Amino acid sequence: MTRVLGTDVSFWQDEPSTPEQIDFVKMKQGADFTIIRAGQNLWADPDWAYNWRESKAAGLPRGSYWFYDSRAEPKKQAELWVQTMGTDLGELPLFADFEESYNGTYKGWQNWYVFLERIRALVGPQKEIGIYTAFYYWRDNAPNATTQAANLEYFKRYPLWIAHYGAEKPMIPKPWGEEEWLLWQFTAVGDGRAFGVESLGIDLNYFNGDLPAFKARFNLNGQTGPDPIPTPGSGLEVNAQYALNLNTRQGPAETFPVNGNLRHADPLTVESISQDGKWVQVRRSGDNLSGWVNLDFFVRQASTPPPGPTPVEEWYRVTSSALNVRSGPSTTYPSVFFLQQGDVVKVIGYSPDRAWLQLVKTDDGQTGWAYGAYLTKVDGPPPPPPPAPEEEWYKVIATTLHVRSGPASTFPPINYLQKDDIIKVIGYSADKSWMQIERIDGLVGWSFGSYLTKVGNAMPASLNQKLFPGVTYFRKEITSPRRMVAHVLGMDLGTPDMNVFVTPSTEQTGILCSRTTSQFLQEFKMQVAINGDGFTYLPPGTHPPNQYCPDNGEPLRTNGFAASRGKIYNEKQTGQPIVYSSVINEITFNRPKGSVYHAISGDRMLVFDGKPISTLVNDIANPRTAVGLNKAGKFLLFVVVDGRQPGYSEGATYTELASLMISLGAYTAVNMDGGGSSAMVIQGIDKKPRVLNRPIDSNTPGKERAVANHLGVFLNK
Repeated sequence: MTRVLGTDVSFWQDEPSTPEQIDFVKMKQGADFTIIRAGQNLWADPDWAYNWRESKAAGLPRGSYWFYDSRAEPKKQAELWVQTMGTDLGELPLFADFEESYNGTYKGWQNWYVFLERIRALVGPQKEIGIYTAFYYWRDNAPNATTQAANLEYFKRYPLWIAHYGAEKPMIPKPWGEEEWLLWQFTAVGDGRAFGVESLGIDLNYFNGDLPAFKARFNLNGQTGPDPIPTPGSGLEVNAQYALNLNTRQGPAETFPVNGNLRHADPLTVESISQDGKWVQVRRSGDNLSGWVNLDFFVRQASTPPPGPTPVEEWYRVTSSALNVRSGPSTTYPSVFFLQQGDVVKVIGYSPDRAWLQLVKTDDGQTGWAYGAYLTKVDGPPPPPPPAPEEEWYKVIATTLHVRSGPASTFPPINYLQKDDIIKVIGYSADKSWMQIERIDGLVGWSFGSYLTKVGNAMPASLNQKLFPGVTYFRKEITSPRRMVAHVLGMDLGTPDMNVFVTPSTEQTGILCSRTTSQFLQEFKMQVAINGDGFTYLPPGTHPPNQYCPDNGEPLRTNGFAASRGKIYNEKQTGQPIVYSSVINEITFNRPKGSVYHAISGDRMLVFDGKPISTLVNDIANPRTAVGLNKAGKFLLFVVVDGRQPGYSEGATYTELASLMISLGAYTAVNMDGGGSSAMVIQGIDKKPRVLNRPIDSNTPGKERAVANHLGVFLNK
């Protein structure tokens, strides 16, 4: 049997001192596939975008892998992996790489379980996920085959990519059988230059089967057997999985010059076949372009088309957090786009077994097939959005300005505005002298128009509103290097009766019950709150929610040091920064003033002594939460930057967040848990929580994530 050979690559195969990167066209001459590293921990591989794009352009079937790192929260790693790939998940499986030994907070198979389950939730059942590991590492770190057999069996659902060097056949750990491996990494010292990489060595892998089995296993030619050799006069079609713009050559080898290019769905006729059956000469109707292309880039037009749908016109809503839509009604067809939870689509047909639905996106008309179990029928299309109301925004020019219950000075004051507050005007009195204003905390009332000056017909890029004694809200829109929206709460710690508060643990064991930031604010009667530290989901079955969290929520542990009202409920972890608040509300970083009263940990330091931390990685933009303090230690900053929402706010990198904190006056600043956890909430005028930012949990804008602990401020007013 001829072996099916593949590579796996990362930035280590690229020499950073040279402008060249991996030559995937050269790699294609010796390899049948490649697996590309997407990232590790909470950063994407520096060469990911190039490697993913160019390997596809070269016609190599691609899989991706993520190096699981126990120092980073599993769900965050999974979410970044999917975010890094976008809508192109490749032709081969996604492989979770379990081989690290950092001994971090998230070590152990229980956290692998969390990581894998999050990936499954994000990509859906249509995309295959596998596991990469080595025999002894798996044996020593996976569930015990004797005492934890049921837990071990869970992992058998994932096909195995096994690493074992210098052997005639690989050793396979339980729960897989002796021949139950998908890929075998048999060496780490292949000839790198022969495969187009700049490193001397390269990892090489075998597929467990021959080439026809490989193509059938991953639906690489739309057929269940070997590629039939076309005959002159028959039709061919460029395979959309391999190339959107495909070069033709003057002869049947890559050494011949390029003489044109083809696109998917160009009408082609076969003129001749090379002697080895690997190259085909085609002619395109219309302009009579004639050239040679490797047969691997084609599918036959005579191949079986997707089953015809039963025509209907119905409406369905997506119920999963993310849903693959494919070109045909099974998981063997490639993904063409994604849908998110809550999207409403028009269904125009069913597969013969009615398990798959053919649908149309309402916003752009794209069509495809989705698995029906993740869609629920609704009565009709979503109602058209109401027309955007005319907005007017004004700035207060008086030192203080009463807000009254009606449009005259005879009405009683219900609140007040302060100089430079920017507020929205939503109505006028009959004589236009009084304006009805609305503040972000829900305050609605009337103010005399002579003390307001117009600033525009849309929310300004920067605005501020004083919400409580000593508390001012700032909103800032940034357009370069990308769109981002920052929400800032600045607090004067000298304000009478202002106190900082951290979520308490209800158990001596340090277990917390998950709450959204809004739930925390309402439960403890806070005026201001943000999300706090990262957290770990406890292993399934070890802490039943109905026993540990009878009032709802899931049992969690924080990642770092935490204390509330003098009770320490999680011990210190190496390297994590800590925000302390003393009994008399003095805020310090990394060293308490007096005995520990309140404490909460961050992810990393951003700013120290007024300067950004020099070792910050300028990684991809994400939602972020940060806490800062001015040099005098008297002015506290809570900052949330929204992200993962193109067109509104894409997020900030760590270095960008550090620069933002310094611009706001922070002398010291700490990054807290971010991503889907980032949330900023205030108490509204109606005493109910109001979310100031736009959180995004499970790819759903506006959805708050339930987290472990929080940092809040209350005023005894």
